[in-house]
Amino acid sequence: MKKIVRAIDAFNETTGRYFALLILPLIFVVMYEVIARKIFHSPTSWGFELTIYIYGAHFMLGMAYTMLKDRHVRIDVIAMQLPKRVQLWLRIITFVIIFIPFVGALTYAAIVFAAESWATLEHSSTAWRPPIYPVKTIMPVALILLLFQGISNFIKDIYRLKGADL
Repeated sequence: MKKIVRAIDAFNETTGRYFALLILPLIFVVMYEVIARKIFHSPTSWGFELTIYIYGAHFMLGMAYTMLKDRHVRIDVIAMQLPKRVQLWLRIITFVIIFIPFVGALTYAAIVFAAESWATLEHSSTAWRPPIYPVKTIMPVALILLLFQGISNFIKDIYRLKGADL
């Protein structure tokens, strides 16, 4: 079990660091579009759409890394006042009752969504008309990574509950 947890954590650590680099092409595209629009009065037909795709990929693919680092936004004003053992139990219960059904259903829906897009080789309806099936594939990939990281965190919480640590 420890090897699985370490492998998931290492994979999400490594991929998360690479996915964070998506901010660089995003900055370049935004700067290019702003310069083209404001200085040369010649906006591109692709800049805004590409910005959305890159930012969407950056956001989605960063979810598992964010969960690994325990940086998701949450409101735990009450939970933080409880003993550590109760906090662990709450995380375990909410994982089983909320996280698994929600992320599981979302992953399934994203797989169907991407598969339908691949089946039709879907393209955008804008003037630029890029293929969007690769972009839609990012959603199930990101959700699968998030699901695996959730399982890793769940296993670590079980170990902590038993008094052991990974």
